[in-house]
Amino acid sequence: MLEINPVTLFSQALAFIILVLVLGKLFLKPLQTIIEDRQRGIQDTLTQIADDRKAMETTRADYERRLAEFEADTRERITEYMKTAQAEAAELVAKAREEATETRDRALADIDQERKKAIVQIRAEMADLAVNAAGKILQREINPATHRELIGDFINRVGGSSTPV
Repeated sequence: MLEINPVTLFSQALAFIILVLVLGKLFLKPLQTIIEDRQRGIQDTLTQIADDRKAMETTRADYERRLAEFEADTRERITEYMKTAQAEAAELVAKAREEATETRDRALADIDQERKKAIVQIRAEMADLAVNAAGKILQREINPATHRELIGDFINRVGGSSTPV
């Protein structure tokens, strides 16, 4: 059978306990310190990641806000430019209409002036024709004073109530 020697058992148990205590002092304490340092490093890394994530979200929110402001400003500028362009277009159209009206009025005035000149010229030619016809009828020569007098009478009769220009 198996016999257990109590002295050997006690000495081996005591040696094992001393071995565990010595190993614990020599290896377990530094190992535990390494593990704690590792845990602190991991915790610091996780904290840094969380801080970085918050900073990233803040930066992203700021970027999105800036982008929205930029878009709003761009839309506002485009609207302002469109209003300015429409106002300028309306101004150009009004100016063109005004110039067209002025050109038409000048043309009408020129036409009226030319018409009056033509009437005067026609009256003068009619007077010459009348004088020539009268001269042939009278078979006499008319002196310049008589000529002017006859023309004046003729113009007054032909012109009627209209005034010569």
